Amino acid sequence: MTHKLWDKIGICASGLCLVHCLATPILLLLFPATTMSGLIDSHLFHIIFAFIVVSSIFIAVYPNCHKHGHKDIIALAIIGAGLILSALFLHDFPIIYGHGLTMLGSILLIIAHLKNMKVRHGKCENDETHCSH
Repeated sequence: MTHKLWDKIGICASGLCLVHCLATPILLLLFPATTMSGLIDSHLFHIIFAFIVVSSIFIAVYPNCHKHGHKDIIALAIIGAGLILSALFLHDFPIIYGHGLTMLGSILLIIAHLKNMKVRHGKCENDETHCSH
């Protein structure tokens, strides 16, 4: 698969993580009889999704940004992936901790993928601090 496709997969996966983290508490409030034991909220589901999200960022972003010297994008990717992986270890804590880390991580990964796509299309300056929006 091309790096471009992996950027799109990463954006979609990170976006789904973000929607999941926003929707779960709302659904639990609206439907209190719903338990957290379903497939969508199983720890295995989160591990699989985290693997997809983190893999996509390193397959799509790292080779391109390492080549072009965009350390800002690599930093966003590493911080975002770190937040998502950290959230996996907080599954026994109140939901707000894991979901908060995952939402912030997802947002950072989406930004990293979008900036990576701009770099690949030549729409960013080579200076790591100036990426046109």
